[in-house]
Amino acid sequence: MKPVLLAVCGLVFWSPSVLACPRCASSGSAAVHAAPLAVGTAAPAVRVSRPVLPPIAPPPGTIGETYTRPSHPVPEDEHPRTAMLAVRDHRAVKYLRVQRMGGFRMENGIWLFESERPLFPGQEQIVRVEARREPNDVEPYQVKFVRLIPGRIVYLDFCTAD
Repeated sequence: MKPVLLAVCGLVFWSPSVLACPRCASSGSAAVHAAPLAVGTAAPAVRVSRPVLPPIAPPPGTIGETYTRPSHPVPEDEHPRTAMLAVRDHRAVKYLRVQRMGGFRMENGIWLFESERPLFPGQEQIVRVEARREPNDVEPYQVKFVRLIPGRIVYLDFCTAD
């Protein structure tokens, strides 16, 4: 078999066989990025430069803050991918609503919300928490976002400066 210079998705290297590019194969293209070289020709590994994009800060309530929040495992009788949210509001919020979650205020004043169904990879895991003065208010007076963790109860402090 003839040695071949391969360029697979921006990376060029020397190989004794021809391989298909997995990225191109998944898009339906049957392209093999290969060009045969003469025997005895050395081809060093070369990295093709790509434009450098500026870093983008994650939106609030995402991975940057998620795992620094206090949390603990969900009860054993719950599905292992169920997510729960415990909101401490120091009895300052009359009505609290969390997107795609059902919940209630416990006697100790903490709101406890549970995901409607287990969270699986690829599903939206960031929820919107809204504080309202009346249950039928059109606009909430305070909003926070938090990322849920499957199998964990995440705590959120929701104090209002109202």
